[in-house]
Formats: sequence, C-alpha cells, structure tokens
Amino acid sequence: DIMQLRYCLSCNKELIGRTDKKFCDTQCRSVYHNMNRPMHEITIQKINSGLRRNRTLLAHFCPSGKSTVRKDVLVELGYRFELFTHLFPFKKGTYYFCYDYGFLPIEDKGIKKMLIVQKQIYMENLNFNPWEFRL
Repeated sequence: DIMQLRYCLSCNKELIGRTDKKFCDTQCRSVYHNMNRPMHEITIQKINSGLRRNRTLLAHFCPSGKSTVRKDVLVELGYRFELFTHLFPFKKGTYYFCYDYGFLPIEDKGIKKMLIVQKQIYMENLNFNPWEFRL
C-alpha cells in the first residue's frame, strides 16, 4: 500500500496523522472556512457585530436604566446610528433600540444628545404597524 501525500486545504502544508485530516491545525481550518463563507454570511456577521457594539456602548453609558449622553461622545466611540434592532414610537419621539437598550434623540440648548433607556416590560406590548408609522 503506497501512502498518498495529503496537503492542508488552507496552507498546502503536508498533512501528518489521520487519513481523513484536511487541515494542519485549528487556525488553518478557521482561515479556510472564513475565506469560503458565502457573501451574505459575511454581511450578516458585520451587521451583527455592529449591533453588538452599539448595544455595548448604550449599556456602558446607562448603568442605572436611564441616562443622557452627548451624541458626539458615542460617535467618537464608533456608534453606528444606521444599525438598530427595532423601533419604539413614543409620544415624544421614536426610540431606536439595539436589543434591550435604546435611545431617543434629543436636543438640549443646541447640543444633540441621546436619552438612553433600558427596555421596560411595558415596551413588550407594542403593536407596531409600519404602514401607519411615520418618522
């Protein structure tokens, strides 16, 4: 029986070990799978990463359930306003949520700020109709 040489699918290094082995190590396996993911999966991962980042920033600046922070502070830290998970229309405006934290855009003496809140139980009962909603 002549042994057939096998090579790592990622780096082409010769494989040693099991006969069904495809990669020389965990890093090569990850690199290979990341490079061969469909484009829509990469897009989804980037959006989810941005949403998590936004949520982390909101949670950081809202340790007690409600707080106000200047918009430019969050912009400086990389907050992406185009990414949010859902809306909560309110009589004073619309809250933009990233999972369980949201903000209401406000202006105080010409300074743009964000009123940050943690999601409350009453917000679960929203019957949202996008055909009746206007920003």
